[in-house]
Amino acid sequence: MTESTHAPPEEERRWPDWLKHLRRRTTSGRFIAEVDGLRFVAIALVVLFHVHDYITTKFRIPAGNAANTDWFDRFAATGHYGVHLFFIISGFVLALPFAQHQLGGRPPVKLRAYFIRRLTRLEPPYIIAMLGFAAARALTDAAHAPLLPHLLASLGYVHNIVYGVGSTINVVAWSLEIEVQFYILAPALAIVFTIRDRWIRRGVIVAAAAVMLALQSWLAPAAWVPLSVVGFLQFFLCGFLIADLFVTDWKGKPSHSMAWDVVSLIGWPLLALLWMQDAQYPAIFIALAFVLFCAAFRGTITSRVLGIPAVATIGGMCYSIYLLHFPLISIIGRHTLTIGSGSAQWVHLAIQTAIIVPPVLLVCAVYFALIERPCMERDWPQRLAARLRESPRAA
Repeated sequence: MTESTHAPPEEERRWPDWLKHLRRRTTSGRFIAEVDGLRFVAIALVVLFHVHDYITTKFRIPAGNAANTDWFDRFAATGHYGVHLFFIISGFVLALPFAQHQLGGRPPVKLRAYFIRRLTRLEPPYIIAMLGFAAARALTDAAHAPLLPHLLASLGYVHNIVYGVGSTINVVAWSLEIEVQFYILAPALAIVFTIRDRWIRRGVIVAAAAVMLALQSWLAPAAWVPLSVVGFLQFFLCGFLIADLFVTDWKGKPSHSMAWDVVSLIGWPLLALLWMQDAQYPAIFIALAFVLFCAAFRGTITSRVLGIPAVATIGGMCYSIYLLHFPLISIIGRHTLTIGSGSAQWVHLAIQTAIIVPPVLLVCAVYFALIERPCMERDWPQRLAARLRESPRAA
């Protein structure tokens, strides 16, 4: 859920005026619409998963499994894999400036600016959301469970480590803690781009991903593995590999072909079928995801669909949506849950999704416009400090 790049004038003009107010602000270069389109796919999967999870939990319905003939229910039950897609996107976006420097002759990445940017860009929306949820819990939790230790651990991105479970303030924060671990590791991992031979460099990336898969299998009994970057580093490395291709083979401007659209047409259903199997095939998943991400950039129709302004806009708001959607589903769902409950399970899920998602999207869009989007301005802390200094004078 990291930032993309800036749009050229011709791209900006394609966007309707009303969507421009919700458009991602960036300052790091050219806007890559396909990236926000892929974010849309990832966040749509996650939201669908949590609507499904809310319904099945409240009605005590077993989660989707390979024996279940309700295909929509089974698919919705696999939406958590959208987080894995987010990890690939993060790997690509964070690797890109390092790859552009080492392989494309662009200016070097200044590490101080790199870390400060992530701090000023991502922390305010996160802190405000977590404080708000903690306050709501304090006001409504009849059991008066201790909140402060969990809040502090969540704000410090160590809840997974300290408590061995995702944040009790906002459960989805578990993956954000892993993202932060990767942000810290990314500059060191980017040393791989100093290897000049492209095939050796890519071989190192693939080998590192294979080692991580083997390590995860060996460490499988350890509960901390799926709560740390160790359990997911192969997805970030997949993003590194795509960044390598983007800079060296595609020169930042991927050519398009209908053949890649055929890959997308066949590959995404195959990926969904893979997810719906009870058995786990992590190596096949990561390989297929790599091919599909390439198809997202190279497909003539695929790239256009992912770049549709409404799709890219929602994808660009994915951080706000991710932060807020889980509690909002619960707040809305408790009033709508019985609607359609007498129907088949997939019909009930479809009805609840249609009812819950629009208000969730509306609230998240407001949060994005008021809180997250202003933080996309690189110099917002300086401008805020200047305003605060001027306020006493005006008074």
